[in-house]
Amino acid sequence: MLPTVRELLDDQFAAADPQVLAGHGALDRTVRWVHSSEIYEISPLLSGGELLLTTGLGLAGVDAGTRRHYLREIAGRAVAGVVVELGRTFDAIPPDMVAEASRHSLPLVALRTVVPFIDLCRAANTEIVSREVRSLRLLNELAQDLVGELAAGSGLAQLLARIGAVTRCALIVTSGNGALIAAHGVDDDRSAWAAVESAAASAQIHARDNVWGTLTAGQGAAVDSATLAAIVDQSAPSLGLALANSGTPTGRPQVAAATLLADLLDAKLIRQADLKRRAGAAGGPGLAGRTLVPVAADAPDARIAARLIDTAAKELGTQALVAEVHATTFGILAMDKAIADPVGESVRVLRNAFAGNSTEGVTLVVGDPGEFTAAALTGSLEAARSALRLATRHRRDWLASSPISTCRELATELVVESLPATERTRLITTTIAPLIDWDTTHHSDLARTLEVYLRNGGSPTRSAAALHIGRQSLYQRLDRIRDLLGYDPSTPALAGTLLLALCAHRLATYT
Repeated sequence: MLPTVRELLDDQFAAADPQVLAGHGALDRTVRWVHSSEIYEISPLLSGGELLLTTGLGLAGVDAGTRRHYLREIAGRAVAGVVVELGRTFDAIPPDMVAEASRHSLPLVALRTVVPFIDLCRAANTEIVSREVRSLRLLNELAQDLVGELAAGSGLAQLLARIGAVTRCALIVTSGNGALIAAHGVDDDRSAWAAVESAAASAQIHARDNVWGTLTAGQGAAVDSATLAAIVDQSAPSLGLALANSGTPTGRPQVAAATLLADLLDAKLIRQADLKRRAGAAGGPGLAGRTLVPVAADAPDARIAARLIDTAAKELGTQALVAEVHATTFGILAMDKAIADPVGESVRVLRNAFAGNSTEGVTLVVGDPGEFTAAALTGSLEAARSALRLATRHRRDWLASSPISTCRELATELVVESLPATERTRLITTTIAPLIDWDTTHHSDLARTLEVYLRNGGSPTRSAAALHIGRQSLYQRLDRIRDLLGYDPSTPALAGTLLLALCAHRLATYT
């Protein structure tokens, strides 16, 4: 809540008839303190944020180069501005000083009416101190409110609402893998990611001595940037406590499972005998000799994700190794080798688990099946983690109709993400550029329409239902797409190329 240069000039300095000569675009800099000095070598004594008042006595009789050097050194200390009283040293500010201040975007102000500096400093610094006291009081009251919410067992949503009541800006919580976990003050995920991209302040959230994720504040806060940064820094630990309090159990099998899964995700070398021993200690003694299906889940509460995986394992009548690693819940389902489609069976039992549990805000990815070896598990877990990141950020509001996805469904995204940027650009340019140009100009959705159509096997009924439009409207869009492209996109030989290009465009749009 510190005042800006503009505010001080309009209020506390108004009687001195200030005239801004340079740095007009920087008048919204906050002022940390106001003081006066006539020392030429003042810059080493400045720490940034000061508004410096001077009569120019230290510049009396010096040449233009020396005056420029004086302002250049001050600008390098990140001061808020320089205010010069006219009539003692200068009848008018020399043009060389105005030019140098403009070059560094340094507010340079002339005071055309004499008002004692002590009066100006007293008035301005009293205002600064008063605002700092109000800011400290605000931070203290917010801290007490957050403690009260924690004591009441409140979760992320309630804590963000408390913080948002003070900041009045978007507040976004993302996990360590870049997934959107919770948001306040935005209407949809797209707006949430826009707030993250244009962040005004952010702070890491720690839970159980690990970096769990990030709290980000968007633009347009009701408080100044310094106070906003202080609020975000102060609030992040409370969010970490809420997350820690809602975490999964920490008994010995759970610790063993978390350690094993973390080592597998880090691709550490594990001998087969050690893998079997550690899996047994983690609660999965029967994994060997079975088909293993990895699961990666993103949820506001790790217990929700763990419960879903455990419920699915119980329906299968088999075991699951489940733990939270770096704010993501991972699981390994053990299945009978006689099951023809272990991925499809995993999706089926997980959907049944979703039907019987609270699953709001959960995104889950089923990975590719593999054998009971460290190398195979590392590869499948890593692929599931990458797919989860894509599912949470690029597909949740776009194509997916279910919170459950699979690596084989996301194979296109995974392949496109692995391509060099030049190859992605080439794919887009040589296949769907006319669609993108049309969508950009007319704010239409033809690229998405084509991708939905191709992903639904060219079925007008399924595609229209997925797009929430009538079949006739779909046909009109497809006709427009053919006209723009100059070829029939439903040609079977083009389906793979077009899906890759459309996916590359979508990922680039969301990145």
